[in-house]
Amino acid sequence: MNPQPSWQHQVCVEPDRRIVLLSGEIDVNGAGGLLDLLNYTIDAAQRVDVDMAAVQFIDSTVIGALITARNTATAAGRQLVVTNPSRNARRVLGITGVLDALSPTGT
Repeated sequence: MNPQPSWQHQVCVEPDRRIVLLSGEIDVNGAGGLLDLLNYTIDAAQRVDVDMAAVQFIDSTVIGALITARNTATAAGRQLVVTNPSRNARRVLGITGVLDALSPTGT
C-alpha cells in the first residue's frame, strides 16, 4: 500500500521560464521526487521559479534538493530561484542560511 503524497505540484509553462507551484508538506519522502521534478524542469527552461506560497512544511532533505537543483541550474548556465516562500518555509530557509542563495531578491 502506497501512502498518499503529502505534496503536490503544478508547472506553468512560459517561453523561457517555468514556474513550479508547490503545495503541501514536503519531507524526506518527497525530496527525491522534488529533485527529479526540478531537474526535469531545469532542462526545459532558462529560468525556473519555485513558488512555495502553499508549502506548509519542509525539512532538511528538501533544502538539500533545492540547493542541488540550484547548483545544477547554475552549472548549465540557467537559473533556479525560490519565490513566495510561505511563512514556515521562509523561517526554515532563513534559519538554515540558504534563503538568500535560493531567492537572491529575498522574496
